[in-house]
Amino acid sequence: MKLHLWVLLWLPLAGCASQQERALMRLNEVAERVLAQECARPQLSYRAVENAHVSGLVDEVETLRCPGLEAQTYLSEAAANPRGMPIYLHVFAPHPALPGFMNIGAGAEGVIEVLGRPARQDARQLRYQSGETTDSVTFRLRGNRIGAIRWEWYFD
Repeated sequence: MKLHLWVLLWLPLAGCASQQERALMRLNEVAERVLAQECARPQLSYRAVENAHVSGLVDEVETLRCPGLEAQTYLSEAAANPRGMPIYLHVFAPHPALPGFMNIGAGAEGVIEVLGRPARQDARQLRYQSGETTDSVTFRLRGNRIGAIRWEWYFD
């Protein structure tokens, strides 16, 4: 009986995050796996940018291009995360770190079945987005199949 009481108390807390936020958490875990996997023939480029918060500090935006994906990361000595802050990840070819239901070429219905209804949906896209930030993940569709996926993260 104590276990049942604990579950009843826990259930409302588990539901605090919206469906969109839960979908984004899962999608961000996928993005981490994609970015952690080394790619064949990586091409890196860097662009200097002035730090908006620390006068005189020049940061960098790193662009990684691999077959089938592109990613940008903001690198700053003043950032809390020394590995950088992701700006975007764009996957446009099948990738071994993507789950089958959302790999390039998979049907859009599988994404909705697993992640729930997107915040925006039309014939060209499924978009999951945060209600608290500008974080979003957009599935570009070709017909009813996934043609590309783009993660975009907010940072200040």
